[in-house]
Amino acid sequence: MQAIKTPQKSSLFKRILACQLILALALPSTGFVYAAGPASSSVSGDVSVQGESAALQNLGRAVQSPDARSTNLPSRNAPLVQPTFVLPDMGDPGGDSLSRLDEKKYGEMIMRQIRPDPDYSNDLPIYDYLNQMKRRLLEAAKRLQLGGANEQGSGAYNFEVFAVKDGSINAFALPGGFIGFHTGLLVSAESDSEVASVMGHEIGHVLQRHLARQMDKQTTNTMIALAGILLGALAASRNPGAASGLMQGGQAVAINNQLSYSRDAEREADRIGFQILAASGYDVNGAPGFFQRLQKATGIMDSGVPSYVRTHPLTTDRIADMQDRARNVGSRNVPTAVEFYFIKARARMEQSGSSSQMYDLKNTFEGLSKQSTPGKQMEGIYGLALVAQKQGKFDQAAAYLQQARNLANSASAPGSPIQRQSLSLDITSSELALAKGKNEEALQIAQTTLRAYPQSYAAGAAMMNAYLKLGRTNDAITWLKARTRVQPNEVVWWAMLSNAYDQAKNVPMRHYALGEKYALEGAWPSAIEQLKIARSSGSADFYQASSIDARLREMQKQYQEELKEQGKSMPG
Repeated sequence: MQAIKTPQKSSLFKRILACQLILALALPSTGFVYAAGPASSSVSGDVSVQGESAALQNLGRAVQSPDARSTNLPSRNAPLVQPTFVLPDMGDPGGDSLSRLDEKKYGEMIMRQIRPDPDYSNDLPIYDYLNQMKRRLLEAAKRLQLGGANEQGSGAYNFEVFAVKDGSINAFALPGGFIGFHTGLLVSAESDSEVASVMGHEIGHVLQRHLARQMDKQTTNTMIALAGILLGALAASRNPGAASGLMQGGQAVAINNQLSYSRDAEREADRIGFQILAASGYDVNGAPGFFQRLQKATGIMDSGVPSYVRTHPLTTDRIADMQDRARNVGSRNVPTAVEFYFIKARARMEQSGSSSQMYDLKNTFEGLSKQSTPGKQMEGIYGLALVAQKQGKFDQAAAYLQQARNLANSASAPGSPIQRQSLSLDITSSELALAKGKNEEALQIAQTTLRAYPQSYAAGAAMMNAYLKLGRTNDAITWLKARTRVQPNEVVWWAMLSNAYDQAKNVPMRHYALGEKYALEGAWPSAIEQLKIARSSGSADFYQASSIDARLREMQKQYQEELKEQGKSMPG
């Protein structure tokens, strides 16, 4: 996948847009950016308006339009009965489609390009929040027996949801069950049900194997080439001299043709996502509510938008379908968890960029803390704690943190379905204790949090940081070795294991763990070099040396296979 590779310093936004082009699965409702210059209208029925705002304008008008209701939908006076559909797995169109193993392979190849990018979010509480939501939605999909949800063995997808530090409102699916969320979507959402509605939509794409339907073996190379064209177009949009002439004539038509096939997939993902959302206990009004929020946030104006965008039947049908599905489900009060508001604050911090933006961000949080609604107050006060922590004002941060905890406790009274314990609050408490030299206290908080959230990456990392500060390197190494066996594709564990081995003065295993980290980031030459250093160190025992040799051969073979995929040969 040579065309996906970009220099380390390039924006992750470019890489993700390239992946979105490959898959043609960008969520239209969240403002896919088509920045390739004047678009061709040769594809019947496609929206091809330049700029980020057109799709959002289209969306807002569709919500407001009296014609937004599809004529094929039942009467709004019909009985409120929501039928249960068991959808078949429609993702096996023929022998030429990508297998599940191939999907996972391509997905991991793309992720190796994304993980080392500076715009890839390493905020572990956000990661935990998104993946806890993912597990809840997937359990609902399994109970509904939706196609692909109960797949076992090597064909099962290892779903992973990650965040991208970008203020735009977007989400996307990649091969193999990888789903990305821009931090801007988390910030703009007003409830966890809205976030869940977007995630359910993306899960629907994956479960119905929309990726395999498009990415058959004959067209994979073409899609990769188109990804390269889009990267050039994005570069030209920011620097006209960088990639002039890459996006002209027939190439623009080819891009439009690739984007046009996803219309039916979007409708199908809407239906599946709605079923998952309803079965998982979230508010089914999350999807239409989020559409309306987009309309309100973008300040829709009638001027300057072609009429065919305002009346596009696909958009109106999709929105009307979701609105009527929500109406046909009995209303239920689904309180938003307090954790959602703390995650919004963390998302704002992630996309704030440089420390020079801290002043503006602090003003934003101060404004939120003075709002009348408890949710916005919690977001604002916790955000002030995060700003103070980043500025090294630990006592001030602890004071804000206690205020946020008091608000959370009052918002989740006894008997409330809202979780009283907050992962974000506890992780920040452990970090502040560690920063103030209270290492044992930090460890106790982390251990308690991990018992409450056994699948939490943030709690595990907090416990490891406390272990290493206390000099308990053997405890850290034992825990991390067990975790890397269970989760071998997680960069965070290999990075921490390398640090633990370094603290224990175990040179070969430090380089071995560092090599695994580099491999997961797609830096194959560096990974192979680290394992060669580990092998030549001379201090590894027989078992360690054998493991290093075996893993080195595996890495060299995998690197060679990826180069072959890209039409390259192994460097001498």
